[in-house]
Amino acid sequence: MVSSPSNTITKLTALWALSESGLGGVMHALKIPFTGFFLGGFAIVMITLIAFESNKPFKAILQATLLVILVKAAASPHSPPMAYIAVGFQGLIGALLFKVIPFFRLAACLFGMIALLESAAQKFLFATLIFGKSIWEALDAFVAGILKDLSIFNDFSFSFWLIAVYTGVYVIWGFVLGWWASGLPKVVHEQSVHLLLSYNELTLSKYDDITTPQKRLYSKLIAAVFVLVCIVTVFALQGSTSKIWFVLGRTIAALLTLFYIVNPLVKKWMTIWLNKQRNHKATELTSILDGIPEIRTHISPALQLARKQHKGLAVYKAFVVNFIVFSLYK
Repeated sequence: MVSSPSNTITKLTALWALSESGLGGVMHALKIPFTGFFLGGFAIVMITLIAFESNKPFKAILQATLLVILVKAAASPHSPPMAYIAVGFQGLIGALLFKVIPFFRLAACLFGMIALLESAAQKFLFATLIFGKSIWEALDAFVAGILKDLSIFNDFSFSFWLIAVYTGVYVIWGFVLGWWASGLPKVVHEQSVHLLLSYNELTLSKYDDITTPQKRLYSKLIAAVFVLVCIVTVFALQGSTSKIWFVLGRTIAALLTLFYIVNPLVKKWMTIWLNKQRNHKATELTSILDGIPEIRTHISPALQLARKQHKGLAVYKAFVVNFIVFSLYK
């Protein structure tokens, strides 16, 4: 893709770090839909490209993962521990698969499927941790009530099928991403000259990162409150007063434990660990942090060119290719 493999890996690591530390806000500002779905897959693409560029993918991916965690901690200290766990899992499973499996495309597809399976499962596990099984019982009761009013026979668990379908979509999307990412190096190489010529013809527009950490936190809290209100409402309609108080008590206790005990302890441990790692990775970390602002400037032209040349979903596929080419070659 570029002349120096080490330089390419550094830039790909910076791209991955940018997506983890702030690309979501930029994408909201640029009005790109399905942001969460996209960001989950972007890490898969970056790790796959790092594996392709390195003669020792296991070592290269683990080093890149560590650097991304360091950048994420420096740029987004508000991130919850689960976010770091997700990044660490992606890096570890990617390193293992690309080391053990000799067939690159097969490794990429399995990696995409497992990485997004974990992403989907994490959401349901977190919801169960906070609300308990009551959230799924309430959902089943709510749907059963609707079906009963419509005189429709109900003999299945709606929550089970919701989880199964949701997880299945993520796994399929992971397979598609892995398949596409495994062929991406060839696409980037073939299109680089044409894209760089088109870059100079663009009239660039400005963008603002309008999605702040506080806004993201508020949106998550509002969503949690909404879910809690729905659960309480269902049990209230059923006349289960004791169940209401149990759900409220359990949820409040889980939230207090998470935010005031688990989070501080995990972040304290991470601070100590990260400070030690910074001493060993200071040069590489500085290089990536210095490169991120320049990489950010390629987001707007990459999207402009994609919208100019494509329509519909093809815009976002082209956006990724454009963004990678501009970040590696400009």
